[in-house]
Amino acid sequence: MKTAKSKPAKSAKPTRRSYSFRPLLADVAQWVRSNPLAVGFALAVVVINLGLAIWTAATGSPFPPQSARISYDKLGHGMLYVVPFALLIVMHPLRLLLDIPVLLIAGSVAESRFGAVKTVWIALICSVGGIAAGMGVSVMVNGHSMVWRTMAQTGTVLGPLAVVVGPLMAASAFTSLLWRHRIRVIGYAIVATLVLYRGEPGDYCILAAALFGHLLGYLMAQHDDERIQWNHGTVLETRRMLGIVSAVFALGPLVAMSSPIHHGPLSTLGLLLGPNSLDNTRLEQCLNGVGSMDCFVQYRLQRLSMPGGILVSLLPCAFMLVVSWGLFKGRRLAAWTSIIANIGTAELALIYYFVFPLAQSPDGMRALIVHGAWRSALFTAALPIVFALVVAMSMRCFRLTTDLRRLAAGLAASAGSFLMLSAVYLFIGMSRPGEFTERPTFVLLLEDLPRRFLPIGFLNEITPDFLPKDGTIASMVYQGIGPVFWAVAVVAALWCFTDAALEGHEAQAKASRLVEIDGESMSFMGTWDGNRYWFSPSGRSVIAYRVEHGIALTVTGPFGDSAEWERDFKDFIAYCTEQSWTPVFYSVHADQRDLLASLGWQSLDIGTEMVVLPAQWQTRGKKWQDVRTAINKAKRDGVTDVLTTFEQASLSMQAQIMDISEQWAEEKSLPEMKFTLGGVEELLDPRVRLLCAVDADGTVQAVTSWLPTWREGQIVGWTLDFMRHRPDSANGVMEFLIARMAERLKEEGAEFMSLSAAPLAGISVMEFEGQGTGTEFLQHVLMAVADIIEPVYGFHSLFRFKKKFQPQEQGVYICYPDSAKLAQIALAVVQSYLPDMKPADVVRFVKALRD
Repeated sequence: MKTAKSKPAKSAKPTRRSYSFRPLLADVAQWVRSNPLAVGFALAVVVINLGLAIWTAATGSPFPPQSARISYDKLGHGMLYVVPFALLIVMHPLRLLLDIPVLLIAGSVAESRFGAVKTVWIALICSVGGIAAGMGVSVMVNGHSMVWRTMAQTGTVLGPLAVVVGPLMAASAFTSLLWRHRIRVIGYAIVATLVLYRGEPGDYCILAAALFGHLLGYLMAQHDDERIQWNHGTVLETRRMLGIVSAVFALGPLVAMSSPIHHGPLSTLGLLLGPNSLDNTRLEQCLNGVGSMDCFVQYRLQRLSMPGGILVSLLPCAFMLVVSWGLFKGRRLAAWTSIIANIGTAELALIYYFVFPLAQSPDGMRALIVHGAWRSALFTAALPIVFALVVAMSMRCFRLTTDLRRLAAGLAASAGSFLMLSAVYLFIGMSRPGEFTERPTFVLLLEDLPRRFLPIGFLNEITPDFLPKDGTIASMVYQGIGPVFWAVAVVAALWCFTDAALEGHEAQAKASRLVEIDGESMSFMGTWDGNRYWFSPSGRSVIAYRVEHGIALTVTGPFGDSAEWERDFKDFIAYCTEQSWTPVFYSVHADQRDLLASLGWQSLDIGTEMVVLPAQWQTRGKKWQDVRTAINKAKRDGVTDVLTTFEQASLSMQAQIMDISEQWAEEKSLPEMKFTLGGVEELLDPRVRLLCAVDADGTVQAVTSWLPTWREGQIVGWTLDFMRHRPDSANGVMEFLIARMAERLKEEGAEFMSLSAAPLAGISVMEFEGQGTGTEFLQHVLMAVADIIEPVYGFHSLFRFKKKFQPQEQGVYICYPDSAKLAQIALAVVQSYLPDMKPADVVRFVKALRD
């Protein structure tokens, strides 16, 4: 028996290991067969560069060789044969680690859209056009620079990125809306970083090739799917894109290290790998008043020779990466920090590149032109100002707030370290003046103090008044206070952005637990972001609400322990009275409406919830003809339904769901509605179920989301929320998904399946004893709003669509105590559904109505 047991165990392990990689290897092999051009080009680049690296190492020649460098002298003498070499060679063999993945991804995207032949033609057109335009622009921008002139004469390497960027941008016109935005935003951000922080002729060629590719894609798409305007997308995607772009910009100084050409606030780091070396004799002459362009280079190299100078340039990169992470996560504090930091960068650029050199130079404006400070100021300031404006216009996407106590502690730590370090620097400077090349006065120390905290790139055009002597305490303090401050700032920012105790987060988490005790069909909506929470004295029940225009508008009624609900209404009303708010109960059902009516409240029917009983589900009879047709058509077309959660779905399915949602949001002339309507962010909750329609090719054609309802701790029903499909999906796909969900819930024994209520659809007045005619005002306002937004959101058509399933109709009401507040109530309801609506959205909406 012992032998019989051991043999299968020994044979089972290698079997699992030998077969576990086969599907992955098969996928890789299939991808290689589908993209022979991209794979072949990447292999050619690897072979040529590694071969050249081995040859140059063996012969002692420089890499890359002169024959692979393109220059104006060579082009002027008709030596065009260097162009192909310059497009295949990288600046350093290690660059292959970055370039090859880009070549494979960009090449496969273009090849899958155009095929190999057309991709080659597009690459040829964009490369030739990019080289011609890029070289010309680089002359206009950098032609006066001595360093750049030397590089232009000796030659520069273009690199293979100039070959693939054009086809990639052209292919973006033939991708989905979501990926079109991603490719272009991230692509242009990377190219802009190369141009502004490195500034080689090849970078300008890459930018020009990208623009040519963009134009070609627009023309080839024949304007069918291509849009040149940028509409608002989903909140989740917008903040992710801004976070990624911010991270790309933050990494700009690292890009600068690969080139001796410098642009931007931190790009002096490029001198580390440049041909210049520090000349102490020349530095001493410059400090003694000998003016020359070479002096600025010596000042930069002196600052770079200090480890503190390098750290004070790299740590702000780390700080901005933390800010980028905060943007990616939707932190409002990160958004404000990004705006302040970028505006501060622009101001410092103007001061240190323009004002200070102008004040210090005896030649005035001529010196600015010769030294290139005006150009540095322009390029350095433009990018952060544009990005700050974009973040400011997208502030609606950053809703997560930080605990005020944690924020105060972070600010106190940063400010305290700055003051303490400044005091230490001033004390050392005054007490040890002999440890500097020039005895500093207190005024000179104050003038120099801000420079200790600034990245050295801002000091490119600044003549130092004094420098510390090597190996002294003054040198340690001179170099150290900047890195210490930025290290504290990085830790403080990370601490604030990882705040687990968000304002309202603990309350939201508690409400999310209470909803699993007992609730109604729409109670789960009360756990979404944007709500405040009132808890009963026992803490076993809760009411979710929002405050707009002095109105405390609830999201349905109480949930949690149902024994407390009746008391909760009265206690919540008393709480709102203490806060000088007018409580209004929104989306409550008939029994709760009757309870409030007994207290003298008035109500308005704002919609009809459609409820299907799965136990009675059937599709027989003439009334069910449309549903039966949809089910049969889906079966014939090979469409199946997949029940999952967003967390459990495959990466491909997740990407397609986000793509569908993004396209849906882009097609609307108004922002996504909130309050009782969920979006992509609400799908991320693992308790929410997704039912997707997937065709035979694995393409998600439509998706629905279903919110759970608990009773006594057990799930008794599900409520439909998210409903979106592709524009070209077959008719009936939504009917198919809802029918399949009903069949699934029938098998599970669920008590009900709610199709939810279409907001503001089917409004009518409900008269009660003591109710005034003033209710008609609120009714008419909400009816007008419903009619106005109907062309955009289609709530009335959605109401008619749900009636196909022969549901039980249950009224949904808004209850309020005072008709004098009707105008405020109407504004509060509209503001809750459209919290991000801006004047520009209204303009787009009016245009949509005209169309």
